[in-house]
Amino acid sequence: MVISPRTFPEVAPAAFTATASIVIPAHNEAAVIARCLSELAPSIEAGEFDVVVVCNGCTDETAEIARGFPRITVLELELASKAAALRAAEAMTTVIPRIYLDSDVVLPVGAARAVVAMLTDGATLACRPRIRYDFSDASWPVRRYYAARTRLPSVMSSLWGAGVYATSAIGRARFDQFPDVVADDLWVDSLYERSDILISPGPPVSVVTPRRAADLLKILRRAQRGKIDAAGRPVAGGADRGTSGVRSELVALARSRPSATVDAAVYAVFAVLSRITASRATSSEWERDDSSRQRG
Repeated sequence: MVISPRTFPEVAPAAFTATASIVIPAHNEAAVIARCLSELAPSIEAGEFDVVVVCNGCTDETAEIARGFPRITVLELELASKAAALRAAEAMTTVIPRIYLDSDVVLPVGAARAVVAMLTDGATLACRPRIRYDFSDASWPVRRYYAARTRLPSVMSSLWGAGVYATSAIGRARFDQFPDVVADDLWVDSLYERSDILISPGPPVSVVTPRRAADLLKILRRAQRGKIDAAGRPVAGGADRGTSGVRSELVALARSRPSATVDAAVYAVFAVLSRITASRATSSEWERDDSSRQRG
């Protein structure tokens, strides 16, 4: 593995005092990395956040685009590994609270500030913003799936699924380094009791959903593999994240009104299909949805 740290020397992160760090792993994200960084750029330039972008296994211009933004540390890894990218990023910053942000997600600066504020109260160990799913270009099954998802309290109160989460100093001390897991957000979520996690009431994070059912199945299948992976690892005391709560919430949703019955049924079908296909998978290849990353 080769790590090539690149910074703007005249404004390196050590030259200012940031209130939080943001680590952004990126693998071939040239289509979306500018969208991600542009939202935070004014605050980054002002020194509010210490930002590290780790381009892992990239064969496109992700790194070059990221270097176009001032006061951002850009690293390059030859290995395409999100876990390795997270470890490399954390080696480059000591600033906590720490936000872990997927490069295809738009995090409003107000949302970042709200999360940081909640993590400095001494009681909250982990936090994330509310989620606003953008499914304007999605097919009917995908829209129905997310319509149901947004009404499942046990899902919407977890750290995973937003493409961003954050930890306080005490929360980050729950683990040493990121292990080689399929879904880091699922694994981190499992480290905490539900009472340790808060969802910020501030501005929501914008998540562009997959466009087609097949694209949605890719990320759901990856999530299922992540659950299996996390379940096989010792955790530091997190509560059970079983499916029984989701099932009861789906039943309640289906009974709430006729249109919600359809949404709950679509959600259940996707859940079953993702479990079946994940159990039959023979490859450890990283699956992601590229439809939400298309330019324009």
